[in-house]
Amino acid sequence: MDKKSIKILLCDDNDNFRALLTTYIKAMPGVTVVGEAIDGVDVIEKTERLSPDLVLMDLSMPNQSGLDATKTIKEKWPNTSVIILTLYEDSVYKELADEFNADGFIAKSSIKAQLPLLIEEKVKNSLN
Repeated sequence: MDKKSIKILLCDDNDNFRALLTTYIKAMPGVTVVGEAIDGVDVIEKTERLSPDLVLMDLSMPNQSGLDATKTIKEKWPNTSVIILTLYEDSVYKELADEFNADGFIAKSSIKAQLPLLIEEKVKNSLN
């Protein structure tokens, strides 16, 4: 049986972080990085064009914040999961992520611990 690959779109305005995250995710089984976006406007356009299963979204970006882009994505494509990635670990940011309909919230300092579990769960759910 062919495993379905989870399509991931990365959105972060930091080129170095995006490159590291892309390399990290590409090493995981069952996932494909379908694109990268540099801000909230770019990620909405690429979500429409690339139909990712999961968007990993930076909170703070130029042109349009990750929160505003998340809200738009969840309104237009409710089946697309959006996980907020941020440097800020304060609970107020998690509450904002919930308020803007994000499917999850991961502090960048916890990515190595939390992201593989989240992606593994998403892969498992796609097989059902």
